Amino acid sequence: MSEEKLVPKLRFSGFTDEWNEVTLNDVATFSKGKGISKNDISNYGIECVRYGELYTKYNEMIYNIESKTDLNKNELKLSEKNDILMPCSGETAIDLATASCIQKDQVAIGGDITVIKTNQYAPFITYYLNQKKTEIAKYAQGVSIVHLYPKDFKVMNIRIPSINEQKMIIGLLEEITKKEQLLESKYQQYQEYKKYLMQQIFTQKLRFDFDEIRLKSISKINKGKQLNKEHMLEIGKFYVLNGGQEPSGYTDSWNTSENTVTISEGGNSCGFVNFNTEKFWSGGHCYYLNKLSENIDVYYLYSYLKFIEPQIMRLRVGSGLPNIQKGDIENIKIKILPKKEQIKISNLLLSTDNKISSIESQKDSFEIFKKGLLQQMFV
Repeated sequence: MSEEKLVPKLRFSGFTDEWNEVTLNDVATFSKGKGISKNDISNYGIECVRYGELYTKYNEMIYNIESKTDLNKNELKLSEKNDILMPCSGETAIDLATASCIQKDQVAIGGDITVIKTNQYAPFITYYLNQKKTEIAKYAQGVSIVHLYPKDFKVMNIRIPSINEQKMIIGLLEEITKKEQLLESKYQQYQEYKKYLMQQIFTQKLRFDFDEIRLKSISKINKGKQLNKEHMLEIGKFYVLNGGQEPSGYTDSWNTSENTVTISEGGNSCGFVNFNTEKFWSGGHCYYLNKLSENIDVYYLYSYLKFIEPQIMRLRVGSGLPNIQKGDIENIKIKILPKKEQIKISNLLLSTDNKISSIESQKDSFEIFKKGLLQQMFV
């Protein structure tokens, strides 16, 4: 039986050589950062990276630094461009299996961070390690606090091409990352724009003449029907909406029509407001609104409830499994306008929501595309 060739499925033209299999220890050296506590973070001083930031704030490449410390520079471990940073401690093993390549010199590296220097192209090794998260996580130790030591994972085998091919691969991935960052920036801008619009409209800064009425006088508030997990499907025609922000599962039946406003009744997300554009199953921890008065536009009502969502969430009672009482939902005060004005506002907000959804879809597509490339361009 012939041996499998160490070549990727997808490759730039001009590269034909097999990749080499080595241990991480063959191409890297390891050291450790020096302690920087949360109390050592300040608004001025030297830029620094703390271990928890590696799996909460940074991706593969670190260009801009989030934190600073006023500790004595001479007592700190300072970075060199292309150092690879990995956390040594965390809550889960998969968190620790996170590599970031810093692109700046003289940044203070906090304690509980492994600093890796390599004779290969550091961004490539970084992306490669992040492709091997599951494998690296197996080297982690501990239960409540998990540790990942270089002496354990440096023996893992890695597969690498020539440095020129490494650079070509990372050049493509970084171009995709730039597109992703641009989309994320646009997404955040539209989110802020929508918040601005809602603030202007519903706080009467645009001088609308609102009437204020209680929700129960313009809509019937219903509680869904419980559908237990064992009766749900992994794949079904209709989603099941319960107390969370995302579907709990799927089913082939529905009990609530499309274009319906829902409010989560129980759980950590109780008070979350959603607009459902297709038929679905409303579960036992979900309120749904129907039989709206003729003078109410449904998307206007959704938009207003979404605007006051923080207030709705404050109606929750209970500690173990918080919930919101139906009577409290019914008595929510709603600002309304003549229906023509409602529709104008709905159209404006809906067009903004559609733009946000379009950008979100593009983000998802890029993420899937990039993931596919990573799987095919690495061995």
